[in-house]
Amino acid sequence: MTWWRLVVRSLFHHRRMNVAVALGVAAATAVLTGALIVGDSVRGSLRTLALDRLGDIDQVLVSNRFFRQELAQSLASQASFQEQYDSAVPALLFPRATVQTQNLDPVSRSTGVMVIGADEDFWLLGDPAARPDPLPGPDQIVLNATLASELRVQVDDRLLLRLPKSTEVPAESALGEKEDRIRTVVGLQVVAIIPDQSLGRFSLSTSQAAPRNAYVALETLQFALEQYDRVNCLMVGGHGISTDSSTAANAVDLGSLLEPTLEDFGLQVQRVRRTFQEADSDIEQVIFDYFHVTTNRMLLEPLMAEVLQQVLAPRNPQAVSTYVANSILSPDHPDAEAIPYSLVSGIDAHPTLGPLVDSQNQPIQLDEGQIALNRWAADDLGVQIGDRIQLQYYRPEATHGRLDEATSEFTLHTIAPLTDPISPYTRRRAARFDQRPTLVNDPDLTPEVEGVTDQDSIESWEAPFPVDFGRVRSQDDDYWQKHRTTPKAFVSLADSNRLWGSRFGDITSLRIPAPPDLQPDSQAEADWMDQLQAEMAGALRPVKDQLGFEFQPIRQRSLDAAAGTTPFDVLFLALSMLVILAALILVMLLFRLAIEQRAAGIGTLMAVGFSRRRTTGLLITEGSLVAAVGGLLGVAAGAGYAWLMITGLQTWWVDAITTPFLQMYVTGRTLVVGYLSGVLVCAATIAVSLRFMRRMAVRSLLAGRASDDSAIRYQRRQRWWIVSPVLLVVSLGFAANAATSGGEAQAASFVASGAAVLAALLIAIRGYLRAGGWQTRGGNRFSLSALAARNAARNPTRSAMTIGLMAVASFLIIAMGAFRAEPTDRGTGGFQLMADSDQPIFENLNTDEGRDALLGDQAVALQDTATIALRVQMGDDADCTNLYRPSQPQVLGIPSAMIDHFDDPEIPSFGWVSSAAQTSDQQANPWRLLRSERDDDAIAVILDQNTAMYSLQLYGGVGEQFEIQYEAGPPVRFQVVGLLNTCILQGSLMIYEPDFLEAFPDVAGYQMFLIRTDQDQQEQVTAVLEDRLGDFGFGVTSAARRLASLLAVQNTYLSTFQTLGALGLLLGTFGLATVQIRNVVERRSELALMRAAGFRRARLAGMVLQENIALLIGGLLSGLIAAMVAIVPYVILGGASVPLFDLTITLAVILLTGVLSSLTSVRTTLRAPLLAALRGD
Repeated sequence: MTWWRLVVRSLFHHRRMNVAVALGVAAATAVLTGALIVGDSVRGSLRTLALDRLGDIDQVLVSNRFFRQELAQSLASQASFQEQYDSAVPALLFPRATVQTQNLDPVSRSTGVMVIGADEDFWLLGDPAARPDPLPGPDQIVLNATLASELRVQVDDRLLLRLPKSTEVPAESALGEKEDRIRTVVGLQVVAIIPDQSLGRFSLSTSQAAPRNAYVALETLQFALEQYDRVNCLMVGGHGISTDSSTAANAVDLGSLLEPTLEDFGLQVQRVRRTFQEADSDIEQVIFDYFHVTTNRMLLEPLMAEVLQQVLAPRNPQAVSTYVANSILSPDHPDAEAIPYSLVSGIDAHPTLGPLVDSQNQPIQLDEGQIALNRWAADDLGVQIGDRIQLQYYRPEATHGRLDEATSEFTLHTIAPLTDPISPYTRRRAARFDQRPTLVNDPDLTPEVEGVTDQDSIESWEAPFPVDFGRVRSQDDDYWQKHRTTPKAFVSLADSNRLWGSRFGDITSLRIPAPPDLQPDSQAEADWMDQLQAEMAGALRPVKDQLGFEFQPIRQRSLDAAAGTTPFDVLFLALSMLVILAALILVMLLFRLAIEQRAAGIGTLMAVGFSRRRTTGLLITEGSLVAAVGGLLGVAAGAGYAWLMITGLQTWWVDAITTPFLQMYVTGRTLVVGYLSGVLVCAATIAVSLRFMRRMAVRSLLAGRASDDSAIRYQRRQRWWIVSPVLLVVSLGFAANAATSGGEAQAASFVASGAAVLAALLIAIRGYLRAGGWQTRGGNRFSLSALAARNAARNPTRSAMTIGLMAVASFLIIAMGAFRAEPTDRGTGGFQLMADSDQPIFENLNTDEGRDALLGDQAVALQDTATIALRVQMGDDADCTNLYRPSQPQVLGIPSAMIDHFDDPEIPSFGWVSSAAQTSDQQANPWRLLRSERDDDAIAVILDQNTAMYSLQLYGGVGEQFEIQYEAGPPVRFQVVGLLNTCILQGSLMIYEPDFLEAFPDVAGYQMFLIRTDQDQQEQVTAVLEDRLGDFGFGVTSAARRLASLLAVQNTYLSTFQTLGALGLLLGTFGLATVQIRNVVERRSELALMRAAGFRRARLAGMVLQENIALLIGGLLSGLIAAMVAIVPYVILGGASVPLFDLTITLAVILLTGVLSSLTSVRTTLRAPLLAALRGD
């Protein structure tokens, strides 16, 4: 007989036991394969969602400024573009807007809505099945299903839309508009509701939750915002765009093809020329002639100013910084009235442009601390050269919408001549002079300010800053009539930058001298202007990414993000570890049982000449083939197991993924890997289980005995007496560490303490069994209990393995179940409410003035409420509810008020995992670390530990540095100085407010709020804030509810572990049944002899039942004792809550299953034929 023929015949002959082993292998392989399929399904579903929401869109440009709609056509017309893309679609896109029902009762409002204003070309980039019919027309709107459901609206209902008003001047600058910053579009008719698929779920950020989207015709939004033919977004795409992230990364560089003009950058260049012709002369004298570069943002952005000054350096430009002084006064002339609301220019004198020149027409340079007044201002104050002059002005940046006034003192250095006109300025005509104007007679030193510079009288000003019109005198208005925005005072550019320079910039304009022979309105002038603009635009284009013209490779980022933050295949392998362990032990026990039943046959093979090695190889070959067949069954069962897990994630465990979005993805690669993994692991387990063959004598095998552990070894009793006490001491050490720890560290220490106790118990039990077990002294050695105890000690390794499996499983299920987290003050920071707003809020809700301005007559409702306002740089959600990997996480600017708030030890604070605190003040309040001095350029950041480890995959802890590239700016480097326990601020990077303003200078106002109030006032405070601040898209939520939603993810994973652990424990009971049957089979002749000696069947059955139940209860009791050591102290300290009912049900089911399996072995005992068993002995 050949080798393989012998293997096949042997497999067929022992087919019943082989089937049992194969089923055990199938169970292990099914779990392994199923976990891999779950991982593939999560990643595949995330990838599908990411691609579905983009349609054919590959890259998106969203700018912080409005630009020409024609820029899209210019880009799409280039040959390099057409090689890869089909279209560049212009749009108006607002990521955060408010939509509200109109003429419906009650009113429904949705905040955080993405509003897209686009034409038909946008919808051509998506799936035709998700295209609205009809498309939105004038005064019409389309909603996606999620938004329509939230608003509870249907087709033909009317809505109003609130958007940020398009103002270019930064709101927090002194001249920025801080009120009336919301534009409301009313009467929009819902014409279609589209499903949450394709462009119906379009979003710039990655999340498995469906966004709330509203779609409006582009012209409708342009008209409402008064941005005619202008947009802030370009969407680039085309059919056949690759879905491979590596291919997407090699896409054409759209940035190099985009050529914004000066108009797109918000710059204007115009020629300013003043001439004078005396009455008796035909000669026109040129007073000044220059090209004026200004911006619609009032201040040239720092980078833009730097680039322009460099490229214009050969043309000798002059920088100007003009600001408003609330008062000009002289301490040396206290009786003179202060001059109100005057323009002051910071400027260094220019050889041709002045404006400060001496009698020889040579420039006069002002040093630091020196000032020049024009003749009108000097005469009004009655001052002379050398007198002290004070300027009172608003600081250049507002704080909570409030402008603080400052005073600076100068020495009068020069009095500049000023010519009065014979006729004043009007809206349509400049002033006329009968005497030669001076270089100071230049109102264009001040850029245009809508509502101010275009008014005929000071009293008509619509100023964005507080104006006391009662201070305005008749001579002040007369000056305005004659000279308009001509500055009354001049300081050096260095002084102006020091006094009113800000993060928004410090230069209001650039003046470029015109060539002397360049005639106005000539072709030469047009050519010269074109060349100038081309030079400026060409210099700005290389840095356009930092000026708001950066394409986001949204497809590539989405594909990268779809890799996810949590490897669900690894996660479910970990959650299923008890099932896998139980299945492998079951495989080992079943195969050992099969071998022991074949002991005589194996002995015969060895007796007739088979070597021990060859015999073992034969058995391993058989076992491997059985494993291979079982693996096939396991792969098929693995798909079912994966389906069950996915169904669980879609229903029972949906909190782990936020929303049911999963689809099942099965790939050949996963099936092969799962099959090979299961077969190899099980084959290795089978091979390990055959180690005993090396020690078995042929004679024993011929006698049908395949166990070498039947003798009780009394001599090995001392070792466990040493090891167990040592482990108990280790347990006390962990408990002591837990007493001084907090949060997750404390929980881990308690679990480690319990695990040490469990190990001590198991080692003691095994040692005691090997030492003879429960020996009865002075009692009845032949009682059922004594016999059962002696039989349990018959094979101590087998009994200890059974007890250990049950003990470890029950310990983990009970201990992990007790660590369900509940919302606490350490998670909410002691705040009862938290809120966010679609549009920034500038007023301070902690002051009476701020509350009155925002809440009106309802301000009293917040009288006893403390509010901390945070700045927000919008970004990806990096908390544990988002399965996508964030690339640009949200950043919060932490104000000094919040840091000082936690200085009070009586106030609840967030829980800390670790921090870089060194001083006692920092240790008492680690938030102080945010404003500590640093040696490098890394920004100190505080993170929630889960955000750091799982979302951002930062494993270095405190001190780790990392870098993130945000749009419109250089990469930002952070250094971790503190890690928080799970808290309501999870998902955000928290940095000090001054660092925030430096890194994100364009972010204005506050959009997140932490609110502390009395428990009985929460509903009233919520109602008042959402009602009065509804225009801002203000939404309030309970801090405890927010924390509970985050903790639900952790708790859901614990529930999953418990459920799968219980499944493993149930599988372990089948292993227990196998051990029990094996024990009975081993002792069948012995039991038959006892029956022949007079033992009744029922008495033998009772003995076997007691023996089996003792092992079951021993394991469960050991696990329970160790679990109590782990969780009771934690419960006493308030860190855990034990779900007693669920755990009781779980353990009861396990115990019942174990008892039923024990009855199986009892049945085997009762049915054993007496004569055959005696002959076998």
